[in-house]
Amino acid sequence: MGRKLKYRTEEERKMARRKQRLERSLRPRATEAHCEENRRAYAKRKVIWVPEPSDVVQALAKWDILMADQEHVYDRHSIAAEPLKLLGTALTDADFQSMIGHPPYPSHIVEHVSFEKDWPQISAAFLGYATRTYVTEHTRWLDQAGGHDRASLSSDLSKQYRDLLEDYEQFTIDVEENADFLPAELIAFQNRLWTSRRLVWLAGDLGSLTAGTDVLLTALQARISHLQCNTIW
Repeated sequence: MGRKLKYRTEEERKMARRKQRLERSLRPRATEAHCEENRRAYAKRKVIWVPEPSDVVQALAKWDILMADQEHVYDRHSIAAEPLKLLGTALTDADFQSMIGHPPYPSHIVEHVSFEKDWPQISAAFLGYATRTYVTEHTRWLDQAGGHDRASLSSDLSKQYRDLLEDYEQFTIDVEENADFLPAELIAFQNRLWTSRRLVWLAGDLGSLTAGTDVLLTALQARISHLQCNTIW
C-alpha cells in the first residue's frame, strides 16, 4: 500500500505550514531567539560610519606637543599624580583637570608670575596628566567593550567623535579669542592639539571596527600599552 497523504491538497499543506510557524513564533523562547537573530543580522548589515578628519586636524595631530628637554616631566606625570612645583606654588591634578576644557582658566594659573617662563614644564605635566587620564578612561572602556556588539560600539564611538569634534571647533575659537592673552591662548592651543590627536585615534578606532570587534579591541589595547610605556604619539 502506498503512504497515506498527510494533506489532500497543496493549499492544505500551505495552511498547515503557516499554522506551525505561527505556533512556534508564539513560544516565548522562540520569540526571543527570533529577535536576537534579527538583531544580529541587523548589526552585521549596519554600515559603520568612519569619519575622515580634516587636513588641518590631521596636520595638528602630528605636531610635537612635548619639548624634548621636558620628557622627564611628562614621564612622571603620565605615570602618577604628583605636584608640579613652581615659584611660590605647585600645580596639582585638580589644576590640570581645570585646564582640560575651555576658558576662562583659573586665575592662579594663568596669572602666575612665571607662567610664560615655566610653560614648557607646565605643558609637559599637563600633557602627562591628559595621557594618564586617557589611559585610565579607555582601559575602563576596553574592559566593558567586550560585552557589547559591533552596532552598539559603533554608536558609542561615533558619539564620542561628534562630541570631541565640537570640542575641537570650540578650542579653535578659544585660541583666536585669547590671542591677546598668551597664557590662556597656550592652554587652549595645547587642548586643540590633544583633541586633534584624539580625533584621529577615534577615526582609526571606527575604521578598525569595520574589520571586527576583535580588531578594534586589539588596536585600542596596543595604543594604551604604547602610552603606558611613556611614549607620546
